[in-house]
Amino acid sequence: MWLSFINPGMLVGSNIDLFAYCINRLPNNTGAVIEIGSFAGLSLNHLILLLKKAQRGNPVLSVDEWIFEGANFGHCIPGTSASFDDYRRLAIETFRSNVMLFNGDRLPHHIELNSNKFFSSWNANEVMTDFFGRTAKLGGPIVFAHIDGAHTYEQSMRDFRNIDRHLVSGGFIVFDDSADNSDWGSRLSAQEASKASSIRTYSQKPQLLYPQNPPFRAFKPNTPPIWPAPSWPQRW
Repeated sequence: MWLSFINPGMLVGSNIDLFAYCINRLPNNTGAVIEIGSFAGLSLNHLILLLKKAQRGNPVLSVDEWIFEGANFGHCIPGTSASFDDYRRLAIETFRSNVMLFNGDRLPHHIELNSNKFFSSWNANEVMTDFFGRTAKLGGPIVFAHIDGAHTYEQSMRDFRNIDRHLVSGGFIVFDDSADNSDWGSRLSAQEASKASSIRTYSQKPQLLYPQNPPFRAFKPNTPPIWPAPSWPQRW
């Protein structure tokens, strides 16, 4: 509750329920947990808090260079005196302060790159300096990914393919804004990804994908959630 009051962002309760379902069932405690597109840190903070609650030690990496879709940098937001550049600076400051406030004891390795460059570095096992000034070793298996960067079909599908190369058996991928009534291209990406023989769809609001051996099994949006009701609070 307190986190949601002060940390701006777009995050519905069903996303948090899906996060909790995944975190409680990660196949191991060593694979990476990755978020693509962190904005001001709201979903990232929830992911880390859920990991701590579940006593999971998986490394957390977030990816965002804060180049927003539709932003016209060098100009003001229409109808205001606020520039897109100042808006970006505030988003970065807000991300830093909120992540340090709620998870200063377990900071993620935030990499200020677009996701294409990030996965290029991931594939090369590069060592980088993260947003908080620490050394981050990229590369290796992934157990969970939240795809919430550019919502175009092309980019969200590219993100999926980059993740899928490293996703371990039993790992999870959550697509943001991919419900059947979504107008975003990420809906099309999630639908295409769900056709893969190695993917099982658990929920379509938002889309949760669980890699598993064939046969493929799909749960329609009106199907009741299959995860049990949590016995502990998961709203902060």
